[in-house]
Amino acid sequence: MNHEETADRRTFCRRYCHSFGRFPQPLCLKVEKSAAQPAKAKGVWIDVRSAEEFKEGHLQGALNIPHDQIVDRIKSVSPDKNAPVNLYCRSGRRAEAALTELKKAGYTNVTNHGGYEDLVKKGLK
Repeated sequence: MNHEETADRRTFCRRYCHSFGRFPQPLCLKVEKSAAQPAKAKGVWIDVRSAEEFKEGHLQGALNIPHDQIVDRIKSVSPDKNAPVNLYCRSGRRAEAALTELKKAGYTNVTNHGGYEDLVKKGLK
């Protein structure tokens, strides 16, 4: 759902739901919030930070492969070079370095999702 759709939904709820008493405000706001949460991309998720950083917090289901070990260890996790591989780190810099190395190794469907804290703020868990 993009920004305009969210704004349209909010306007609709303010005009119709609350004006005519059809829904209490908390129900309407709950619908807006759940619709705005992003879906987690399909494929393997790899946290390319250090093991220590990974232990401090990571996305559910993510694997930890430090960026400097990605090429040596990726085949055991994702042998299909066309399968989706999702990378993140603290800021996106190490994930970008890992992405570059994976592309050199022939992986075609690799995405740098940036920093862990930003992903959590977006609603990913």
